Formats: sequence, C-alpha cells, structure tokens
Amino acid sequence: MDEDPKSRWAEALRHALPALSLLGVVSVLAGLLVAPGFAVQALPQLRPEDVGRPFESASAAGFKATRDYDLPDAALTDRRRQEARAGVRPVFDFNPSVVPEVQSAVQEAFAGLRTALTPMDPPKPAPVKPAPARRKVEPVDAAALAQARQAFEQRLFDIEDDDWKALVDARAVPEVEHAVLSVLSRGFLAPVVGAREDLGPAGSFVTIRDLSDGAEHPSAVVPPSVLDVREARVEMDRWATLPGNLLPDSPALLRRAVLRIAKRALRPNLTANIAETERRRAVAAAAVKDAVIQIKKGQKIIGDGELVTQDHLRMLAAMRAQTDRFDVLEASAGTAALVALLLAGIWTFHRRAFRRFRPTRRDGLLLGALLILFLGAFRLAAAVAEAMHDRWPAVPMQALLVLLPVAAGAMLVRLLLNQELALFFGLVLSTLVGVMLGNSLFFAVYGLLGSLVAATQVARARDRAALFRSGVWVGLVNAGVVLAFGLAAGKAPARDTLLAAAFAGLGSTLVVPTLVLALTPLLELSFGYASDLKLLELANLNHPALKELIVQSPGTYHHSIIVGSLVEAAAEATGCNPLLGRTCAYYHDIGKGKNPLYFGENQKGENPHDCLAPGMSAVIIKRHVTDGLELAKRYKLPRAVQDVIAQHHGTRLVGYFHHKAVEQAEGREGAVEDALFRYTGPRPQFREAALVMLADAVEAASRAMPDPSRDRLRALVQRIITSVFTEGQLDECDLTLRDLNAIAVSFLHTLEGIYHSRPAYPPGALGGGRPAPLALASESRVQRR
Repeated sequence: MDEDPKSRWAEALRHALPALSLLGVVSVLAGLLVAPGFAVQALPQLRPEDVGRPFESASAAGFKATRDYDLPDAALTDRRRQEARAGVRPVFDFNPSVVPEVQSAVQEAFAGLRTALTPMDPPKPAPVKPAPARRKVEPVDAAALAQARQAFEQRLFDIEDDDWKALVDARAVPEVEHAVLSVLSRGFLAPVVGAREDLGPAGSFVTIRDLSDGAEHPSAVVPPSVLDVREARVEMDRWATLPGNLLPDSPALLRRAVLRIAKRALRPNLTANIAETERRRAVAAAAVKDAVIQIKKGQKIIGDGELVTQDHLRMLAAMRAQTDRFDVLEASAGTAALVALLLAGIWTFHRRAFRRFRPTRRDGLLLGALLILFLGAFRLAAAVAEAMHDRWPAVPMQALLVLLPVAAGAMLVRLLLNQELALFFGLVLSTLVGVMLGNSLFFAVYGLLGSLVAATQVARARDRAALFRSGVWVGLVNAGVVLAFGLAAGKAPARDTLLAAAFAGLGSTLVVPTLVLALTPLLELSFGYASDLKLLELANLNHPALKELIVQSPGTYHHSIIVGSLVEAAAEATGCNPLLGRTCAYYHDIGKGKNPLYFGENQKGENPHDCLAPGMSAVIIKRHVTDGLELAKRYKLPRAVQDVIAQHHGTRLVGYFHHKAVEQAEGREGAVEDALFRYTGPRPQFREAALVMLADAVEAASRAMPDPSRDRLRALVQRIITSVFTEGQLDECDLTLRDLNAIAVSFLHTLEGIYHSRPAYPPGALGGGRPAPLALASESRVQRR
C-alpha cells in the first residue's frame, strides 16, 4: 500500500517530464534573448593619458550603452551631503532662567550691602536727592566696610573703587537697586549671545531651543532678533543717556556706577549647542542617498571624435565595475525564471478556463520554436533599428520599433492551431517583447492588442487576400494604440507620434501578413500542420488524390462527399473546425481505391467476398487504412489528415464479417479470434477525427435503410452514436455528452436533406412534354382491363 502513492508520483513525473523539459529549455533560451545583458558589451579601454585626445570609435555614432546603468557618483554624493549639512541651522539653547538669576543676584547683593551699612551709619529718612550743600558723611568702620565689599563682590563681581564708593555714599538705597535692574532689563530685551561670531554670517538663521519647555523656533541673527553682549550694552548705554531714565537727580558718579554695574551684571542667555547641531547635521547627511548617474539603454556615452574627459573615465570605470560575468548570469537567470513563471501561469489558466485548450507535445514544440524564433528575430531587428536611428536621427526610435511584427505570432498560431493557443501565445510573446524593449508597457500593450486583432480576423481567412485584409485591421488598431498612448502621456499628436503611428499602420498592414505567408508553408512542412489555406487547397475536388479516387472508386468518392457534409455541419454545431473536418472526411477512405470492388459502395452485382473466408475478408477491409496512409504520404497530405485516416475506425470490429464468422462457428463466439476482425486504431485523438468516425458509420448504415424516414433515421443515429460511445471509442477525445446530442441533431438534419421524400411523377412528366401515343394506348388498354 505504501508503494502506490510513490508509483503514482513516479508515473505522473514520467508523463510530465517532457513538458517540464520543454519548459526549461524554452525558458533558458528566452531568458538569454530577453535579458538586457544578452550580449556583453565591450567597453572602450581609455587611460588617464587619453584625456584631451579625440575618441576613435568603430561606429560613426560613437559608444552607446547596450543596457541601463546606475553609476554611483561619489563627488556629487559628497556635495549633496555637504549641502544637507549646511542646510541645518545651528542650534542655540535659550535659558530663560538667566534673567531672574541675574536679577536675584543684584537684589541679594544690594540687600546685603544695605544690611552691612545699617549699623554703621543708619540712614536718615531723607530722599536720595542731595541738598545744595554737601552732607557730611560720618566715618564708618573700615574693616566692616571691607567685609561688606567682599560679600557684595562674591554675589556679583569685582567692582571699581569709584563705583563702590558711590554705592556706599548713596547707602545702596532701593532706588539705586531699582535703577540697576531697570538698566539691566534693557539688555535682556532680546536673547543675548556671547559674541556675534558665534551666530554665523549676517542674513542667516539659527534654531533657538527653549530649555524650559523644549520649544524651538527659527530666528534671524541680526538685531533686534538676537543681540550679542556688546550690542546689549550699547542698548543699555543708549537708554541710560536718555533724559529722565537713569536717576536724573543723582550725582554723575552714582549714575556711572549704576550703569557700569548693570553692564557688568549682563551675561548671555543664548549659547551655541555644538553637539546638538553636529548631531542634526550628521542625521541630515546620512539621509542623503547615494547619487547615481542613470544611463539609459542606447544613450550615447562618448561620440566619435569627441575629446576624452575625466568624466568619461569615471563613467566607463563605473560601467566596467557593473559589467562582469556574474552580472550577465544573474540577469539571464532572473529573466529565465520570469519566463518560466509567465509560461506556467498562463498555461495553467488556459488549461482550466478553456475546454479546447488541450495542446499536444507537437503543439508545445511548435509554440516553443516560434517563441524563440520571434524573440531572436526581434532582438536582431531592435539592433538594426538602433543603427538606423543613429544613421537617420530624424526618424524616432519608436517609429522603427513599432515595425516589429509581434502580431504575426498569434496570427500564425491561429492559422495552424486554434484561437485558445493563439491567445496563449499572444499573451506570452507581447509580454516578453515589452520586457526585452526596456520593460516597456507600451510595447506590451501594443503587441497584445495587435495579436488579439490578428487572431480574431484571420479566423475568417479563406484565401491569401484575407490575410492582407486582416493585416489592415491590425495596422489600424496598432496606429490607434500609438496615438492613444501619446494622448495618455499628455502630449498633443506631435510629429514623432504621428510618424510612429504611420509606421505602425503601414508596417503592420504589410509586414505581418507577408511574414505569415512566408512562414506558413515552412511550418506546415516542418511540423505536419495544415492551415486553413492548406485545407482549402486540399478540399478542392480537383486534388489528384480525389480525382484518382473518383476514377477508381466512384462509390467511395460519393460516400466521402456525404460524410464531409455530415462532418462539416456537426463541426459547426460543436465548435470544431468545419474546414478541417470536411477535408479529413474527403480523404478518410482513399485507401479503398486500391481494392475498390471489395467495398460494397463500389460493387455492381458480384461480391468477391462470397468466395473468401470471413477472416480474409476482414483483413482486406482493414487494409484500406494502411493503404490510405501510404497514399497520404505519397500525396504529402498533412499530419491531421493522416491521423484521421488511421483513427476513423478506432479499434472497432469489422462487424459484418465478425458476425458472419461467429455464425459459421455455429454461434460459438469464443471460437472466433476478435483481434483478427478488430482495427488496430488508435482511437480518435481529437474531435474532428471522432466526427469522421461517427459520420462514416451513420452514412454507411443509412444507405442500407429501405425506408429512411425521419423517425427511423433518428433511431439509427442515436443507436450508432450510443454504440460508439459505449465501446469507449470516444474516451481519448474531448467530445462531451452535450456535443454528442448536438451531433445527433446535426446528423439527422443533414440526412433528412439527403433522403427527403419526393412526389411520384406521372408518366411523361420527366420528359417535359405530352405522353407518347403508345403509352396512352397502353394505359387505356390497362384501364379497360
């Protein structure tokens, strides 16, 4: 039991191995053709000593890139990062606690001084305003005064002797303290920095960050937005000199002392945060991506005769670094994987979505060969188009590339196979062409729409002129695609767009059908296919094989014509190929021409089988299949016709002689060897072959009916179809029960047209004149009797 799953897997793998092998080979070859590094570009070997010399190229167009490059530019990257660093404003921390700290220090110093002066010389309750006559100051304790000065300077800073004396003389009254604070407040009208040099050049901005809440705002570095210490002190001087601002009734020495103490007490509340500034600049520089020079496929790097520069050397060195054997292998491997996924995905969808999508191995070989052929041809044509564009720059590159006959692939597949495989091939080829031409959405859509139109229009082609009519439709649609993409890009129909549309229209009209006409006979000969054009030639009743058949076996010829009518009508009813079915029906019995008298439709009285044993008769009857295959090969009939000749009897018995042999064996069925009376097959492998089998049996049986009425014909058709179905002859083709019902209805309708009843003509009516006198006399005599 454990070996059953393994054996099933092994059997499935064995059956899938050819398809997987074909998929791998096609994917690898297509990947090599589609990959941008298919041809490794030889880069010019330029050296530093070549700078300033003219570049010598083998091509008049100079040296161009054969694929896209992203070349790193270290100099540009460094310049951009420096610009990013310079774009970050310096960060300055604003400390709002400086002003209250300075004010508190001034208040404490003055309060301490007043406390020290109080026991020495209590001030009298008199205003600071001096009397006209100078008041006599009482001497104070020098030691106590020195100690008070030391305490004052510890709270603030060292002061001049004159300023100290002025303060002591004024007894550091609150009015003096308030004056110092007032002057000091003028210095803190704006943030104060130590030196203007810390702010940077004039006109720049800095980021001021408040240390109390972390709020930030940009600020100009010029007054009054920001002041340095010197500018703040100038503002204090200006304010102090204004009349009435600073102790107007006090001595000049006291006013000077107040101003000097206030200016000395001023200190910066705005400091540069170098660490934070550097951190932000580092972050900004790191956010700058590496600069790259994007070189597109076909872009000129250096022209022929152009002077070599250092930029050329750097560019070629970067291109050389990106062009190595691993680069090409990776690109090819990735593209091959893409092709494999594309083929497998679209194949799986078609297999499940379309009942008629049942390609054979030969179909797979044809599709793979066509895919490689078209991709290789398009790769070569693109190189030629590039050379032509270099020679005639006025012709846009797009106008040359739209001449690629992408739609010819789907048109060929539709002619040789069917519409489902044409859709499959059109999807794959147009997608890969878009990838090959620089991942172009335009060329993918351009190829796909052209392929769909080509496959649709060529389905009705019944002569070579119809191919060119199909080409006209393809040309109109392709021209419309070019114009639509131009408008979708927001461009008016410019000269290049109109020229590309003209090239697409005329090129598709002429190139696509011409290429199809050239390749169709070659593919028919190589793979044994029959296109509709070939089938039309074979369906001509003047074909040598049919002319020989009508001479040798006129009954068989007539039988084949009727079978062809039955098959054609049934094929239309079931969605098969009517032309293929009719053509195969014409040739299915050509082997009977070698021994025509052994077949009932050609006998005129004497039957040679009466003198033969049933087994020998069966051998002769079966011989018409092998004889037919020999004639088909001699006349070089397509593979499909040969398959129908071999399959139209399947593995059925030669029923008449088998029954005769059984009767001669006195009903002992086991005494008769069935293999002697059974066709070797194979059973019908495709639907048209099954239609020929059914129509052949129905036509032969209906010919032997004595009274082919509608009901009897219906019963006959149902009995034969049921018999063939129950024998398993239809197991290997795709006919469904619905198809069998449609076939029965179609057969009955055709047979009714063949065996319809006619009225009895009176004597002489067929001659078109009056009855002969002798006939009239005889008739009268008969009536008298």
